[in-house]
Amino acid sequence: MTIPRALAYLALVGLAVLFLWLTLRVDLVIFGGVLFAISLRRAAEALSRWTRLPVGWSLLAVVLLIITFFSAIGWFFSQAIAGQIAQLSQQLPAAAGKVGNMISQSAIGKLLIQHVDTSTVQTSPTTLVQSFFGVAANVAEVVGGIVVIVFLALYFAAEAGLYAGGLVRLVPPARRARAAEILNETASAIWYWMLGRLFSMTVLGVMTATGLWLLGVPLPVALGFLAGIMTFVPYIGSIVSAIPGVIIAASINLTLAVYVIALYLGVHLVEGYILVPLVQRRAVHLPPALTLSAQVILGFLGGFIGLLFATPLVAAGLVLVRMIYVEGILGDYESGEPAPFEQR
Repeated sequence: MTIPRALAYLALVGLAVLFLWLTLRVDLVIFGGVLFAISLRRAAEALSRWTRLPVGWSLLAVVLLIITFFSAIGWFFSQAIAGQIAQLSQQLPAAAGKVGNMISQSAIGKLLIQHVDTSTVQTSPTTLVQSFFGVAANVAEVVGGIVVIVFLALYFAAEAGLYAGGLVRLVPPARRARAAEILNETASAIWYWMLGRLFSMTVLGVMTATGLWLLGVPLPVALGFLAGIMTFVPYIGSIVSAIPGVIIAASINLTLAVYVIALYLGVHLVEGYILVPLVQRRAVHLPPALTLSAQVILGFLGGFIGLLFATPLVAAGLVLVRMIYVEGILGDYESGEPAPFEQR
């Protein structure tokens, strides 16, 4: 490769990185659409194989089944879950206040209060208004992003061949077969990651709700539902989902709070040592340090949407690194021991 050509490639890479940096939030929304489009398309293809229906009709059936499923769940459990979530929204601030009073009355709490300048915690009306509009803007951004993701997922899933074929045609003809293989492997990694997440979310939500009910913690269904939903974001979501349950338990009894902490730890140990190994027989193995690093970086750069899609981005990125760089450039198609980016 000549020096001018190498410089030209380097300039193109730099421009691509700059473009991705400037449009990061938009790129994350597009990736979310691709993520759910792959899930819809793979589910439709599986249904098509079972029923011999055309893929288009199978996709319509999958969408209708998803809508029917969530409508049924909402119809059967809306009263119980909605009622418990309403109680949770009322009890959680009161429980947090009670726990705060307990801490402030302790020796450590009194020591901390003595070293806090109360003038620094006073909030002016201007600050309150700015905070309100900041939260409203973030909520509008998340809601708008979800709407765009839904429509992108439907369009991408309906015409997956058109978009995949367009990407393949961007590479030289001699390498198009390999490019198609890379796209297929990346889509498979995302699909199996999504299946694994849905499986883990369901099992952890049920286990958490059952354990909290047996311990006598109020609102077990709402807390279990929250734990299952938050598990979509590994590690960080699991920690955040435990906070409301621990606060409510601590407001009743500190011993109960210890039991609740042990419950959440036990549930996530089951996830780490039983559920994850089962799922990773087909999914890409994601190193925990790499996953957490991606969540911190993308959460800082992209906000809530970056945190939400950090893990599937890592799953897709590991496949791309393996197939494009390790196999395509380095020529390493075999490895004596499983590497972090290898599929299991």
